[in-house]
Amino acid sequence: MVTENGNTTRRTVLKLTGAGLVAGGLAISPAGADSDSGWIETDVSLDVELSSTAISSHGPVAAGEGGVVLARRVTGWDPIIEVGPTTESNPLNDIAVTDDGRHVWFAGGSGVVGRYDVEAHQLTDYSAPEVEEEDGSTNEKTSTWEALDVAGDAGEERVVLANGSGEVLPGELTDEGGVDWGTVVEPGAGTTITGVSLYERDAGFVADSEGSVYETTDGGQSWNEEGVFIAEVGLEDIAATSESDATAVGESGFIYEYSGTGWTEHDVGGETIFAVSRDGDDGLAVGASGFTYERTDDGTWEQREQPTESDLRGTALATDDFLDIAVGASATAIERGSYPDGTNLPQTITLSKDVPASIEYTLEINGEIAALDADVDIEDGTASGTLGNGDVHEFAFDGRVADFDVSRGPLPQLNVSVNGLEVSPLRLSDREWSAADVPIESALYGVAAASSPVAAGEGGRVLRREDDEWYVVADNGPTGNEGELLDAAATDGGDAAWVAGGSGVVGRYDLADDELEDFSAPMEKTSTWEAVAVGGDAGGEQIVLANGSGEVLPGEYDGESVDWGDVVEPGGGSSVGGASFLDDSTVYVSDTNSKIYRSNDAGANWSEIGIDGGSVALNDVAAGDDDVHAPGGDGSTFRYNGAVWTKKAAAEGGLLGLDRRNDRGVAVGGSGTAVTRRLYGWQTDETPTDAELQDIVLTDDFLDVAVGGEGTVLERDRR
Repeated sequence: MVTENGNTTRRTVLKLTGAGLVAGGLAISPAGADSDSGWIETDVSLDVELSSTAISSHGPVAAGEGGVVLARRVTGWDPIIEVGPTTESNPLNDIAVTDDGRHVWFAGGSGVVGRYDVEAHQLTDYSAPEVEEEDGSTNEKTSTWEALDVAGDAGEERVVLANGSGEVLPGELTDEGGVDWGTVVEPGAGTTITGVSLYERDAGFVADSEGSVYETTDGGQSWNEEGVFIAEVGLEDIAATSESDATAVGESGFIYEYSGTGWTEHDVGGETIFAVSRDGDDGLAVGASGFTYERTDDGTWEQREQPTESDLRGTALATDDFLDIAVGASATAIERGSYPDGTNLPQTITLSKDVPASIEYTLEINGEIAALDADVDIEDGTASGTLGNGDVHEFAFDGRVADFDVSRGPLPQLNVSVNGLEVSPLRLSDREWSAADVPIESALYGVAAASSPVAAGEGGRVLRREDDEWYVVADNGPTGNEGELLDAAATDGGDAAWVAGGSGVVGRYDLADDELEDFSAPMEKTSTWEAVAVGGDAGGEQIVLANGSGEVLPGEYDGESVDWGDVVEPGGGSSVGGASFLDDSTVYVSDTNSKIYRSNDAGANWSEIGIDGGSVALNDVAAGDDDVHAPGGDGSTFRYNGAVWTKKAAAEGGLLGLDRRNDRGVAVGGSGTAVTRRLYGWQTDETPTDAELQDIVLTDDFLDVAVGGEGTVLERDRR
């Protein structure tokens, strides 16, 4: 962990006695405790080996077996990532945080690298970085990362990775959210790098398993050997506070301290020491058989009591707000100190409103919550209050937001910020789906967010929702041949909806005139259109059609006719699964070969933007203001932040449709599956159907509509 100028103020450690630690008003019962050392052992909900720990701005975090990342909450250790950044459950070997504690980085087996934003609750995957080798060749690094560290504040950090082949890879976060990886360097002779510690953004040390330490002062581009020339054993970790103050630990209980000119050896016992943490003059190390080691006031090291018999693999010294932590084998987590309580909880949520009327609300926290200058009732983690004119209610909390709802007033008119970041209140609210009464029993494949929702499906049927009721506006499509309509899309203002499907059928439905106009077989193309997307307002909209042969046809409607462009094949001929306009000119398509393509000129020209390593059909695509999402045939979702793609496990079955609106999102699939993008990721919803759900839209008036087999229409009023 990097400390500013190598010396942050450490709060006084509270020595605890007795059977439990009172944290945030809740007693956490330890699995075992040592009254002399002050350490207690706390329960970890997942039975995994833990390899490393660090302290973020929201509290301690730990990483380990199966790709798990845990966060220490007021109620205990809570998994925030259960299968790693790639969803492949590769083990994570090390974890580190930015100087401000907001970004948590971790790395491990098969080249996995990830970053988690503890304030935005957002995971980003940087695994298998593509880098330039010393010989100038380009290669994806999929070897196991054994160690890493990070320096700088979130958004401006530098990260350094090291692997079992003795290679070191520096990287710098870009403005687009990617990483500008440097050149792979081998400081030594190929020996496993076991520890990395940056004491400044451009400077730090690495240690290896042969007892050597190397230093960089140019951000990891070059390294000089600095010892340990008296080392008798292999090293396991290193921690540095400056160029003249570093501590390396290793086998057989040896600790080595560097003064800038030489090394001092400390023999503190025969057990291997796996990890060390430094903060100013303070130092803490942990190792085999549960032993801990502390740096004394005179700069020597002493073996302390044995709070557990499990091997301890990682440790972190307390910051001003949090406690000392050590983690290790057999899901072991021990801690020493006090956890924030009262109003000093690490997260915040703020409520205000844009309407003059009062709003009554309830905010439920799975953890602890405290009001800050707000007149509200709080009981069992639930705050109940009324926002009047000019009111702003702010809370401190720890844990997770479980639900947020209003009993009086419009929920969407609330302004909500979590940890200083604006969030739609709909992402905090858990609303139920209901089945709509629909006058057909045939399948519906597409739905569009027109001024009133429009759905299309089997037999060429087109339906419209108006005054809370669904009715048929066309029984046999725009051509009268009863062909299947497979997709629907609406203009920006919602005044018109386009439908497309089998045998080249294309139609435009004018909602004001209640008229369906035929534009079928454009450019004499009679193949099945799998997807349609529309950008711009009615009367001047851009259209993109895509078929099962991977062909895309752009067009522009002038109020009477369509000027069709040239047929383009963005990829290798795989069937297009979905299409989505971001604005009048930017449009995306996905295909069944796990590829996403983007056009910046309304579909005339295309470039591939992913997904490298993808292995599932992408059945839809949805563009948002700051990212792009695609649902996968294996139940996963993929998110593009403008630089890299991140895969998240979202559902047990395949997903077929996905829609985005602002920061909200919903995806649907087989057996009535619906998943909603909540504050902490995708959450499975209960739905009243087992039918296959084919498509989903989120409307301007906060109505979610999903359509599927046997005339199924599900609705969810988010107001």
